[in-house]
Amino acid sequence: MTTQSGCYESVTDFYANKDVFLTGGTGFLGKVLIEKLLRSCPDIGRIFVLMRNKRGKSIETRVTELAACPLFDRLKEENKSALNKVVPVFGDITQLRLGMYEEDIQRLSNVSVAFHLAASVRFDDPLRDAIKTNICSTQELFEMLKATAPQLRAVVHVSTAYSNPENRYVEEKLYPPKFDWKKLVQAVDRYEPETLDALMQKLSQNSPNTYTYTKGLAEQVCNDYSTELPLAIVRPSVVLFTIAEPMSGWVDNFNGPTGMLVSAGLGITRTAYLRPKNRINIIPVDVVVKTIILAAWKRGTIERACGPKHLPIYNSAVTYEQSLEYQEMLDRGKEYLYAVPFSRMLWVPRGYPTDWKTLYYFKLIFTMLLPSFLLDLLIRMFGHKPFLMKLQSRIYGSEVSLRYFVRNEWEFETKQTDNLPSLLDEKDRNTFGWYMPRKLTGKYLENAYPTIRRYLMKDPDETIPYAKRKLARMILADRIISIIVCCLTLVAIYRRMFAESL
Repeated sequence: MTTQSGCYESVTDFYANKDVFLTGGTGFLGKVLIEKLLRSCPDIGRIFVLMRNKRGKSIETRVTELAACPLFDRLKEENKSALNKVVPVFGDITQLRLGMYEEDIQRLSNVSVAFHLAASVRFDDPLRDAIKTNICSTQELFEMLKATAPQLRAVVHVSTAYSNPENRYVEEKLYPPKFDWKKLVQAVDRYEPETLDALMQKLSQNSPNTYTYTKGLAEQVCNDYSTELPLAIVRPSVVLFTIAEPMSGWVDNFNGPTGMLVSAGLGITRTAYLRPKNRINIIPVDVVVKTIILAAWKRGTIERACGPKHLPIYNSAVTYEQSLEYQEMLDRGKEYLYAVPFSRMLWVPRGYPTDWKTLYYFKLIFTMLLPSFLLDLLIRMFGHKPFLMKLQSRIYGSEVSLRYFVRNEWEFETKQTDNLPSLLDEKDRNTFGWYMPRKLTGKYLENAYPTIRRYLMKDPDETIPYAKRKLARMILADRIISIIVCCLTLVAIYRRMFAESL
């Protein structure tokens, strides 16, 4: 628990009066990181958050909206003035020098810790866009920090546990590069986007998508700059809703499993093409945030005097035994959805994944697309704008982009990550340590549904009794329809058999 100088520096002392620079602060992971730093490190200096104007909203408006998020309710009760430490800085990660004004860059001269979270998480981005967002932004940030932040003690780059997906067992080490990232950056300005996309398969050595490919190369950028900056890499697996802090179950997006569970709860998704017994490695977002905070602390204290090319890597993931089978996750999800159903559900939450492609497309057409098409016609007849087919198209596109991941399994080495809490004293361990249950299908999923319903779906608790009555009526209607369909099928079979006997 001691630094190389022999004296323990607590996590809160490490961040006390230190300015922090953060990219990706308005994203899911970034919000939770900001909240945890402000709440658990009350003496922290300013937190500069790189932002751009979006949908006509200025960065000042966006940071006000950020503070209004329910995620910060606990912080407001304990230390409301802490939110004043969040300083929005105009910029764009796809631009040179992150698109920042010179005066803003100079404001970062006292930054001691930097977190690079910003990235494109879309799997189907054109290669040019993915390079600019995931590789160029990393280089631009490092160049800027080298030139303007002499007091820098730690830089944490957030990658992904799937940055080298061809390895089914992922160690906490840097893997060989698939290509020279510098040549790829040069190619962005030399070639048309269509040319780069055409070369993707050859350049990427058959990476499943541009996201994992460019995130893997961004790690090589970290490696090249590790002689000049105190760097560390954190690789989260599938980041999902909070397990404990500042509340259980908080999430602000429909990405990945959250979208799957919500669309199933609304009665929209009835099937999925995946191996039901495959496992998904889910890690709660608040556990990832603690890993990021401790990775910076360790790099700036215990590892402060480490020599050039020191690049610690942390896989923020659960063990194979703690990971969830898709079938089990969906089954438990249905149980909890029946306990707290959505008031805007369109039909009974039901349906099953399958590994049989023919059956999948049969169920996709007859239980999802055809009903959505007919309901859209009905909606149009009543003078409203149809939306279900468009929604089904988006769900299908998301399912296709995730297919590589749901049809494969990975295991992750986590020795370095698991060792972080053991380096802390008891007080810090209570604040920044974490406990993971043997199975995440229990209270973790169960506690998440009311929060998802309340904050993500904007479905107040007062509507739960109405939703339960609605679900009961739908179940009854579903059974009646099923009986009628079975009877009609039997009658048709009987008539055919009777006609053939004449």
